[in-house]
Amino acid sequence: MNYGYQNEYDFVELLNNKHLNELDNNTQNFLKELFGDVIDNEEHICAWKNKMVQKTDILIKYKNYIKNISIKCGNNNSIHHEQIQEFKRYLEKVGIPYNVVSYYISYHYGYQRNEDGSINFNITLSADEYKKLYQKDIDIFNKSINKTRIIIDMIDRFIIKGRNSDYDIDALICGTIDDYVWILKYDLYDLILSKRCLDYSSPHVACMTIGPKKRNLDGKSKNIKDRYIVCIRWNFIKEDIIQFKDNMKKCDR
Repeated sequence: MNYGYQNEYDFVELLNNKHLNELDNNTQNFLKELFGDVIDNEEHICAWKNKMVQKTDILIKYKNYIKNISIKCGNNNSIHHEQIQEFKRYLEKVGIPYNVVSYYISYHYGYQRNEDGSINFNITLSADEYKKLYQKDIDIFNKSINKTRIIIDMIDRFIIKGRNSDYDIDALICGTIDDYVWILKYDLYDLILSKRCLDYSSPHVACMTIGPKKRNLDGKSKNIKDRYIVCIRWNFIKEDIIQFKDNMKKCDR
């Protein structure tokens, strides 16, 4: 079983059919923040794995209240995948000009250009090689998408809701049952928006980088379709959540 899926089932096992006072302190604090004053030791907690392809990995129920939870294992997380043609249509839908969209598409495939600007399909570049030649184009793309309206829309698409779901997540967990942190939905927006001025050389929206799942430059990958998939990654999720919540505590003092 995929480690990520196993981790989700571990959380279900940790929570399901338990009373609040049977759980470790970290989990009690998580549930109290998630459910607020609703939760106590009166009834069992229910938890189950979401069988739908959605951002919600597990659901937690207490009394008549149900919460949707997304779970990530650790750092360098891939948080969203989609076909490059679908991503291209999405960028156009949120108002990114065609020529700016083409800067990302060019980076994604990594083809070198001829002196006249035409694409040379015989030469593919690594990400680092591409950036050395065409960093200005990437910078223009980053400037176009790192605007508050678009960042919020991308947070919804990549983390909160996904492409097709009508349901938002209520919280994001990062870690394993023995060592995890969490952040609630609306704090996620504030966290990511606080990082919109990050200076990355790669295509990115706030703290999330955008690129191909695999470049497959040598043509030897067993999963050649990965070249056509856009992968959104959020490095250091756990550290970012911890820092954000620490800053919130300082502001409350």
